[in-house]
Amino acid sequence: MTNRNWIKSVFQQLLLPCLFMLIPPLISPAQARDLILLATPQAPFKYEENGELKGIDVEIITEVMKRLNLGFQLRLIKSDARIQEEARRGKADMLVLFSKKQSRLEYLIYPEESYIDLTWNFFIRREDNGKYKFNELADLKGLAIGATKDVAYTPEFWQAGLQLDITTNNDQQISKLLAGRFDLVPLNTISTLYEEKHRGNLSKISYLPTPLKSTRYYNVFSKASDFPDKEDLIKRYDEIIRQLQEDGTIQRIMDKYLGDPEHGDITG
Repeated sequence: MTNRNWIKSVFQQLLLPCLFMLIPPLISPAQARDLILLATPQAPFKYEENGELKGIDVEIITEVMKRLNLGFQLRLIKSDARIQEEARRGKADMLVLFSKKQSRLEYLIYPEESYIDLTWNFFIRREDNGKYKFNELADLKGLAIGATKDVAYTPEFWQAGLQLDITTNNDQQISKLLAGRFDLVPLNTISTLYEEKHRGNLSKISYLPTPLKSTRYYNVFSKASDFPDKEDLIKRYDEIIRQLQEDGTIQRIMDKYLGDPEHGDITG
C-alpha cells in the first residue's frame, strides 16, 4: 500500500468519525419526533371539513409550531374522557382547549398563556329582544328554559329550581327555541353563533348580554409525555402566544372565523 493510500485509509477509519462527532446535530432532541396533539371536534375551534383540519385553534397551533420549528400531528377524538386518558398514559403531548380544574393538575401542565375565554349566554328569539333580563338566576323564575342533560353549566343553575325543558341533544336546542318550546336556552356563545350562521338562523336569534359563565381555556401539556425538554418547550410556547397576541395574528384568525365586530358580523 502506498503512503498516500495508507493515510487515506487511516483518515477514513479513525479521523473521519471523530470529525462527525465534533459537528453539532442539525436536529435538536426536541425535534426528534412530532408533537402529538389531541382535541375534541368543535366548530369553529377545531373541526374536519372535506378531510382537512380547520378552525381557530388549528390555525393558531400551526403558527405556534411554525415559530417553534416543530412538527406536529393533531388528531380529533370525540371522547373527552379518552383524550384525558391518553394524556395520563403519556400517549399525547398536548391537549387542545381545556379549562383549569384542580383534578386535572395531577396529570396536566398548564401554561401561563391563554388566548380564549369560552362564554355561555342565554339565547332568545330575536323578536324577544328586550323582553327578558338576566343578572342573577332569580330573574329567570317563571320562564321556560331549555337545558341539556349532563352539561355542566354551573352548579347554581341546576340548583336554582328553574322551569327546565331537559333534552339529551344539544344540537336541537336552537330549533326548539325557534319553535317556541321554551323562552331561553344557555349555549356556548361562539360555537352557537358560528353554527347558526351556517344554518341561516342568525337573523332569528339573539342572546342576553350577561353570561351564565365565562371560563378561560388553555392548550395543556401532558406530565407523562416523554417529549424532551418540556419545561423549555412550555416557556417558548408562552413566549410565542404573547407574540401572536401582540402582533395581531390571533385576532386576525378570530376575525376570519367569527367576523369583525366593526363590520357587524356574528360577534357584533
